[in-house]
Amino acid sequence: MAPKRSIPPETIGKRIARLRNQCGWSQQSLASRLAISRVAISHIEMDLIIPSERTISLLAGIFKISPHELVEGTTYPAAKAERLPSVVCSYTRFELEMMLLENDLTWLQRFLTSPDFHRYAKETMQRWQPRLSGWLDQDLTNEERAQLLSAQARMETICTQQKGAQS
Repeated sequence: MAPKRSIPPETIGKRIARLRNQCGWSQQSLASRLAISRVAISHIEMDLIIPSERTISLLAGIFKISPHELVEGTTYPAAKAERLPSVVCSYTRFELEMMLLENDLTWLQRFLTSPDFHRYAKETMQRWQPRLSGWLDQDLTNEERAQLLSAQARMETICTQQKGAQS
């Protein structure tokens, strides 16, 4: 009878590389999201360095999983894994901005028939256009860029909708 061969656990670097690739991100894109260098990402993925608990926590949030899920079944040191938080923030600044815009647009739609709608729409456009334009200069995924362009179009549609109704 042949001895049973055990499959070695996935290295933490390989897991991070796999998750990054599943998201369609380059090493530079992931590095930008973490505020570390692309070289640091490369060293992590090649298992030349072991990421700190802080980096693991940030990565888990970016990948929308818990830190323990990220390291489970990998070569990440158990002593470091014990110090990981159970829960981390798993939304990005971009996602937060899109939700805030959605909230403002929903609020604005309630005032479509208000005589003050034009003023509210103008204030909304003045507040959001520079913020949305700023996001266009960021390293966004194709999905995020499409979401941004859709949000801009929706805002313009709502803000000009009442103008057409008044004419």
